[in-house]
Amino acid sequence: MKKSNKIIRKKPIPQSFAGQVYLDPRYEPAFKELFDSEDALKDFLDGVLGLEGDDKIRTIKFVFDKSIRFRVPQSKKIIFDVFITTNSGRYLDVEMQKLDHDFLVDRIVLYNAFLVIKGKKEMERSEEFLALSKEKKEKKRYELPETISIWICDFELPYAKGEYKDEWAVYSQCSIRNGRAIPIFPKNRYIFFSLPNFKKTLKEIDGSVDAWLYLLSHAGDGGELPDFGSDIIRDALDRIRVDNADDKLLLDQEKYMSLKDDYRIVLASAIIRAKEEGRARGLARGLAEGRAEGRAEGRAEGAREKGRKIAAFLRAKGVSENLILDALAQK
Repeated sequence: MKKSNKIIRKKPIPQSFAGQVYLDPRYEPAFKELFDSEDALKDFLDGVLGLEGDDKIRTIKFVFDKSIRFRVPQSKKIIFDVFITTNSGRYLDVEMQKLDHDFLVDRIVLYNAFLVIKGKKEMERSEEFLALSKEKKEKKRYELPETISIWICDFELPYAKGEYKDEWAVYSQCSIRNGRAIPIFPKNRYIFFSLPNFKKTLKEIDGSVDAWLYLLSHAGDGGELPDFGSDIIRDALDRIRVDNADDKLLLDQEKYMSLKDDYRIVLASAIIRAKEEGRARGLARGLAEGRAEGRAEGRAEGAREKGRKIAAFLRAKGVSENLILDALAQK
């Protein structure tokens, strides 16, 4: 969906975007704008999945902010950044994750579980499945479609040890011990990218995945970016140009730059961790001193240490300095 070049605004461009050519697609509104095109998503997914020739995705359907709710037994809801179905019966979830936090792996597994269930329900509603005989439907009672969770992370990946790409799957421990680590269920995949670990220069870019990761990594730097000779990428860059953004997109982008939802999760983890460590250190100091002033000194030192711990934890998770200062002022 290519936007008109003529943008009518009621408000001036916010000062926070001064000097920026593009909106930063590591934040949700610009991320969705960047990929708001069937061609853009197909180009990215073909590269991620290594599809070539006749295996390339022909058509897709995609929805942003797809809300999925199940009762298990209480009602539980998650929201996929991008929920995608392909002509070949694949179901994909693409997530842009700005901040790391405790229980991130749990969240990834939970999202994937919802994706599998959603894919199963969609598969059984398809024309192909409904046209099957009663016996064939019964045979396929537990058959699952191919589901792929793709996470683009603006932080170090769990377990990847500095690599910018990782993939998880279900393996047999016996096959691993025997040196034959082949996924036993290849229809369910987790694919991850770490933008900070993607350090390729322009000369090193090779293929569509590299090109998209380069845009995601550098669009927020401020300057112009190459289109790598691709009309698809040229259109995507036009969609996130600050000069092309309407009032709503600029407002949404500015709001999301505060990272409120993930920031609250990260801040809660930092406070709990700092309290636990500070309380233990302060108590040990007080007991060692054996005096009231020793305990008071331990509490004071614990409070200072708590602030340092919170700040260090938030920096490690990628939280901006102004949000860190806000957090320390409230605690």
